[in-house]
Amino acid sequence: MITKIALLILVVAISVGAGIYYGHGMQLGVTGPVTVIAKDEQIVMRTKGGLLEVSTVVATEMFEQATAYSALGVNLGKSIAKIRVPATYRYHVELAPEWRFIRRDKTFVVIAPAAKPSLPVAIDTAKLEGESVGKWSILSGGSQVAELQKSITASLGQRASSPKYLNLQREYARKTVTEFVEKWVLSQEKWKSESGYIIRVFFADEPVEAIQSSGFFPVPLATAQQ
Repeated sequence: MITKIALLILVVAISVGAGIYYGHGMQLGVTGPVTVIAKDEQIVMRTKGGLLEVSTVVATEMFEQATAYSALGVNLGKSIAKIRVPATYRYHVELAPEWRFIRRDKTFVVIAPAAKPSLPVAIDTAKLEGESVGKWSILSGGSQVAELQKSITASLGQRASSPKYLNLQREYARKTVTEFVEKWVLSQEKWKSESGYIIRVFFADEPVEAIQSSGFFPVPLATAQQ
């Protein structure tokens, strides 16, 4: 027959055992997936201002201008002035006295100013080729080519600002700005002793979707640019 003392010991043992099992059950319950909210650090990079040249595009450009001739409503034909010239497009970003960007762990996200063309576009006049073709080219071809040459500066400026050329130079510009920021990061005492930092550069004229689809995280452009 179980004595009262033995019964008490048995009850305590069962209670302790149940408590341990229940405690383990609670512990298992909190070791599942945990959502950690990463903290972003706002960084300010000081510069002396000025411009940073970020990319160069070299292209041989073609220009044409047709002139039609008529007399008393009769079509007398036309002549076409043509110019072929090598052009060098250079792009820069403005270095504001302060650049603000974001750091998350070992990744720096920079929203750089949009790249702009440096105007006027440079041309190699020594390699400029001009000609005029058509019925009236013998008489007026030289003046037509000269007139066309006066207009190409404005035309090249428009081409430099076109989406075609801005997109063509973008990845080269991104690499230049990445290297620029990387040198700054590595010069800072609190980071230069470590390695493995990732620099992610976006430009202010890129849609915010470009950042979101990059696989990183949404960055408010206004915050990064102010």
